[in-house]
Amino acid sequence: MSLIKQLWLGIILLLLLALGGSFIISIMSARDYLQEQLRVKNMDNATSLALSISQMEKDPVTLELLISAQFDTGHYEYITLKDPQKKILVSRRYEENKNNAASSNIPSWFTHLVNFDAEPGVAQIQDGWQQFGTLTVKSHSRYAWQALWHSTSQLLSWFVIAAMLSGVIGTIILKFISSPLNTVIKQAEAIGQRRFVTSDEPKTTEFQRLVRAMNTLSQSVKTMLEKETRQLEKLRRESQLDSLTELPNRNHFLNLLESKLNRDDSDSAGVIAVVRFFNLAEINNHFGRAAADHALLQIAGVLHQFISRYPGSHAGRLNGSDFMLVISSNPSAESVGAELSEQLNAQLNDNDLQTIQLPIAVCTYISGEKRNELMHKLDGALAQAELKGNRALIILSNNLHPVIHRNLTDWRDAINHALQLKTLQLAQFPVLTPTGTKLHDEAPVRLFLDEDWQPAGYFMPWAARLGIMPSIDLEVMRSALAHIADDSEIAINISADSLCSADFREQAMALLNKSLHKANKLWLEFPESCALRHMAELRSFTNALRAMRCHIGLEHVGLEFTKIRELQDIGLHYLKVDGAIVRNIDTNIGNQNFLSGLCKIGHSLGMLMIAEGVHSAAEKEMLIQLDIDGFTGPGI
Repeated sequence: MSLIKQLWLGIILLLLLALGGSFIISIMSARDYLQEQLRVKNMDNATSLALSISQMEKDPVTLELLISAQFDTGHYEYITLKDPQKKILVSRRYEENKNNAASSNIPSWFTHLVNFDAEPGVAQIQDGWQQFGTLTVKSHSRYAWQALWHSTSQLLSWFVIAAMLSGVIGTIILKFISSPLNTVIKQAEAIGQRRFVTSDEPKTTEFQRLVRAMNTLSQSVKTMLEKETRQLEKLRRESQLDSLTELPNRNHFLNLLESKLNRDDSDSAGVIAVVRFFNLAEINNHFGRAAADHALLQIAGVLHQFISRYPGSHAGRLNGSDFMLVISSNPSAESVGAELSEQLNAQLNDNDLQTIQLPIAVCTYISGEKRNELMHKLDGALAQAELKGNRALIILSNNLHPVIHRNLTDWRDAINHALQLKTLQLAQFPVLTPTGTKLHDEAPVRLFLDEDWQPAGYFMPWAARLGIMPSIDLEVMRSALAHIADDSEIAINISADSLCSADFREQAMALLNKSLHKANKLWLEFPESCALRHMAELRSFTNALRAMRCHIGLEHVGLEFTKIRELQDIGLHYLKVDGAIVRNIDTNIGNQNFLSGLCKIGHSLGMLMIAEGVHSAAEKEMLIQLDIDGFTGPGI
């Protein structure tokens, strides 16, 4: 039972005790008063009439006339005159009839309940020095009953009105007093959902102490999360980044490249470049380690600028002298190579590092290409650049799978045509728990383009440029809701462009409102970047989606994710760890420690932790030991 209902029950009980007690006492007091007044009246009337009879002749006719006259002038129930032997000499009694009964309007239950009965008046009549008889007079109580019923009715009406007024006033007062309770309830519900928010302290002392205690709890959890996050960031840097340049190290970069080549939602093509600090050993020997480190930092700075300009791109340090850059979004190899060479030359020349030899090799890649073959091709191109010497640039073309080139207008027409014809389908890949139970089916989108079903990576870069990702995501959501059955749950991806579109959010909520019975079976996944760059939009949309009972999560988590503590007030249901971290997790101690810490924080916030891109049974067994809740990938 809610606190409001309990307070109302208490108020009702108090009103019943106060008003009911006052009501009963008032009725009893009025009854006793009227009963006493009737008793005194009976005694006075009996004494007065007895005195009159004692002073007159006692013949039967005179007695009859006198008593009849007294009976007719007053309101009596009966008047009786008896001789000393109890023989009735004269008697007059009130006769009840229908008219008299109807005129009283007193309920019978009231007369039985109150039990009103006044004692009759008794007086002795003298005839000289002898007793003539006994006179008994009892006034009729009908008018007393009427007066008592009238006052009781008025009192009862007032009590009803007072109770209603008390209810109205009590409601207003209770709402005012309990208004801080809504804040306390919302905060308690948020903490129950592992969202450790803080609230302003109300003025009510009891609520103030409660909110203060809950704020202390939330602050303690936030402090714990900040501490765990700092430790997690430390583990991430140790396991994934090069200590000098803060670029991904060899293992982590190669895992990132493998993930990009094999993911359906990754760009279908891109450019990869390798840069070699050819005379690093010479610089180190002649100028010292500090000078060599300074040169390495200048190269890394240029690569950091590239990945900040091209979303979804990565750069890494493969070893002491080799750097690699992967750029998606379908740029040309020639433009990337020229820009990279120009910026590296300018950076080194500005820092008086003209003696550095920096050969560069650039080629294109396509989704699904083997990593080893791509690396082998780059090594050959880099060898050619080394032969040329100094800062030579070699650019290779990749003609294994020619891509149909279009301008933006052609892409717009092709994608819109596919959406109009509803040539859109959802693939299904299971996400399983360690016990083999299915959590949901991942449903990446496919569009029928160029006479074939194409994965998201094929058309997404162009759709993003054209601003039509919200339209695609809306059709994906509509298709997913149509395919959800009683025994199935589907997870779909929502792009950052759609999240930032107010029109998409409005249409998505309208679509979910029409399918409320299916909304709890829909899992919506947002890119990790949404939590880093679009936190306000993510928080607002997830609040609305939670009301629909949808499951909300982030995908590809872990690559640049260091703000997990900020998720504690969003209320996400799950996180999907990127396959680049999961890859070879059974042999990578650094990633094991990082993923273990990530799982602890995720579980403390009430989120499921799901691993993407699981390839082998060994990876799966290690993930189980690290307390992962679900798996997906080729090995699943």
